[in-house]
Amino acid sequence: MNFPKHIISSIIALTLTSTPALAAIEITPDFNLSGFGSTSIAKSDNKTPLYLNREITDDTCYDCDTIFGIQLDYDITDDLAASLQWVKRPQDEWSDPEVEWAYLSYDISDLTVRGGRLRLPLFLASQYYYVSQAYYWSRPPQEVYDSIAGITFYDGGDITWKRDLSDELSLSVNPFYGSNRTYSIEITDIKVDIETDLLIGLAMDLSGYDYRFHYAYMRSKYNVNGGDTTTTLNLHSFGYELSWKQFQFMSEVETDSTQTNWYVSTAYNINDFTTYVTYAEGHQAIPSQSITPGVRYDITPTISVNLEYQYENITSNEPFSQGLFVLPPELYSEKKDANLVTFMVNFIF
Repeated sequence: MNFPKHIISSIIALTLTSTPALAAIEITPDFNLSGFGSTSIAKSDNKTPLYLNREITDDTCYDCDTIFGIQLDYDITDDLAASLQWVKRPQDEWSDPEVEWAYLSYDISDLTVRGGRLRLPLFLASQYYYVSQAYYWSRPPQEVYDSIAGITFYDGGDITWKRDLSDELSLSVNPFYGSNRTYSIEITDIKVDIETDLLIGLAMDLSGYDYRFHYAYMRSKYNVNGGDTTTTLNLHSFGYELSWKQFQFMSEVETDSTQTNWYVSTAYNINDFTTYVTYAEGHQAIPSQSITPGVRYDITPTISVNLEYQYENITSNEPFSQGLFVLPPELYSEKKDANLVTFMVNFIF
């Protein structure tokens, strides 16, 4: 028995498109509506809020991970299409969801040209980051996926060149650029504005039937809260994933001038159950270490549940280090580690 096909198809097919293969509702032959969501019960044993944009503490939380998204896809002509995605992210109020992408795309032979709001293609799961049904964890490893303050989109354009190198091997090359933009982030009710300069980057995927190599580079300049200090970010990320029989392996590294973060993850599938374990480390800016065992049960191809334990630890002995805590635990007179338990429900439609 191989790894579940609905997970593998999401992982492999998404290397060549930005639109998740959801269980779409056909409004007309050219107009589709689809959606996704997840919610959890989560609790740690530390008062210090854990994870930016989620802020899980020792109070049982019923909405720290809540996500709900709606996506509209319209084929205007055979070559011209439009896509729009609204997402109520964990940090958003229900009355104020975010437009995660909104773009026009045009196909020219092996090229696809897009313009508008687009997803940053930095990591293996970036294009379906909020679609929890598409991966086996409750949350993608935060050491890597939270490394740029949870920023997931940009306003600009990209070009994707796709070529089949053989019957089983495909290559995708995706240069992108983004315009100036200010991202607002709340940290325990304190608003932080990150203003970015023009960003440029390149993402590449080499994909086979059951594996994928991913590389991405991004360069940008930014400052915080309108300050005079401007920082240049040169980010590189490397990722690899493989499905073999009942196993799936994933690993990624993110590195820039302030940090190097990585994880390795293995999953094993038996019928509708998938057990998994992930080990991750963060260095320099976010000194941290975590281990995450868990189990996922697929109730149907569109609904699943996760039960997951996570141990998170700050690896630096420097005072007021915070790792993946939102603030230093010393501010709460707390220890530098946390035991986190999560029960999550995921769905697509």
